[in-house]
Amino acid sequence: MLSDFERALRELMQEDKPLARRTLISLSGPSRAENEAFFTAWKGIGVERKREIMARMVELAEENFEIDYVLIFRGCLNDSDPVVRRYAVEGLWEDEHPDLVEPLIRLLSSDPDAGVRAAAAMSLGRFVYLAECDELDPRQGERIREALERAIDSPNEDLEVVRRAIESIAFINDDRARRLIDRAYEHEDERMRQSAVFAMGRSADVFWADTVLAELSASSPAMRYEAARACGELQLRRAVPQLAQLVQDPDREVQDMAIWALGQIGGKRARMILSHLAESEDEVLASAALEALDEMEFATRPLDLFVHELEADDLSLELAAEEEEDFEDDSDLAEDDEWADDVLSLD
Repeated sequence: MLSDFERALRELMQEDKPLARRTLISLSGPSRAENEAFFTAWKGIGVERKREIMARMVELAEENFEIDYVLIFRGCLNDSDPVVRRYAVEGLWEDEHPDLVEPLIRLLSSDPDAGVRAAAAMSLGRFVYLAECDELDPRQGERIREALERAIDSPNEDLEVVRRAIESIAFINDDRARRLIDRAYEHEDERMRQSAVFAMGRSADVFWADTVLAELSASSPAMRYEAARACGELQLRRAVPQLAQLVQDPDREVQDMAIWALGQIGGKRARMILSHLAESEDEVLASAALEALDEMEFATRPLDLFVHELEADDLSLELAAEEEEDFEDDSDLAEDDEWADDVLSLD
């Protein structure tokens, strides 16, 4: 009797039949022998069918963290089809094992397809982050940085590859990385400038605060979107009045990002805006505001639990810290008396 995995392989090869969800789920978590059988069968499957299989696998893996195609995705990094290779890189978005670093560097450095190189540059970003958190061998971290910088500095590299490399290297907070971001921001192509603003937020470097605040008023919706995201990641309380205006932006994605950013920034003013939006007749905005409020509540909850566990003689220190935060919020409110009426007329 055939196993579920063997039946699934047979169904994959029947290219005249639609892919069934249960078929793909049966391929999850293959043993070594099953993985070898998969790639033996894979050789006999047409390119379009392969692309469909990979696209569906990536989708399923994103929907359900219990579905595991890591061995399959890793094997497909060497596939002859660039679309399959790109899906393979995307499918490994949660794989943080150090032995994935070299294959990704190889793809970034030498894959003939720009889409694959861009995907590899993006994927390396999480390893840059791990290196910055001292969770990756420093030598590997330096290898990644060198590969990203080569891509950024190459005069013939595709724009999308350079963009993703800039975004990935942004996790490094030093003068070299800052110069690369600044250079990208001065680029003639607005898409590169958008990536630079994205990188400014990812860097967690308040050095960029004035730049991202200015871009909240950009004529391009895509730039306003990235600026709002960056303000949220930098937790810029100065951005709250402008973000309050962006929740009325004509572009829905900009609205959503402004709401998300308010949830990341927190504080009394942001909470007031989000609470007002949560009662909006616009169900999409109301739902986004409620989600941002939940995020804000979650972010503060660990501190609340910590306060309850403090010894009595330490509690006064925590209360003093809270009073200082309240003072900062009140000071912010005092700066913008004219702002309140605009914010509360969002409907």
